[in-house]
Amino acid sequence: MEQTTARLRKTFQYPTDNDSEDSSPGALDEEEQENLIRTLEQENTARNKQFATALLALPLLSIIPYITTLVNGHTTLLSILSITSLLSTACLLYILPPGRTAISYLDALNNSPSKDKPIPRQFSRNLSHEGPIKQYLPYLNLGLCCMLVLLGMVVGRKTELWWGFGWLPAGVYTVVLLAKWLMGSVDPEGELGGLRYGFKGA
Repeated sequence: MEQTTARLRKTFQYPTDNDSEDSSPGALDEEEQENLIRTLEQENTARNKQFATALLALPLLSIIPYITTLVNGHTTLLSILSITSLLSTACLLYILPPGRTAISYLDALNNSPSKDKPIPRQFSRNLSHEGPIKQYLPYLNLGLCCMLVLLGMVVGRKTELWWGFGWLPAGVYTVVLLAKWLMGSVDPEGELGGLRYGFKGA
């Protein structure tokens, strides 16, 4: 019976009579907690940057099908607008930090109102004083995508278009927004910061 109790104490880290308050082997002091959180945040930022760079190929490669339709008089305007939308998506991927869409509603979903902490340095470039491009280009691109969908349906009734002609820019931008929103939803600082505890005797 005593051996079973000893094993349970060891497994679940129950304190024994011989344990002192300062000898908890699983406890991290405040500096170790900060280092761990900082390391996780740096690793997450690096992964997000790598993924955003790889994702940049999606809108750029999607431009290729529209190059062949530029010479067709019925689709020249639509092709130019589609290429403009895809280049705007690529531009936003490049200039915005990973995890930021610059669309206030989506970014607000990743920011808990209970977090009273300064904006991380890698996200601070997304502030409104940065300029009109970061402020308005995401919304203009959304409007352009919607317009291309409608125009594609109208023109498609008069001219034979390849499948997805009017939908491709909207689909690409949706994938990019979803990916950036998912990247922004992972926040080691916010998720682990509330779990900090004081290590007695440190």
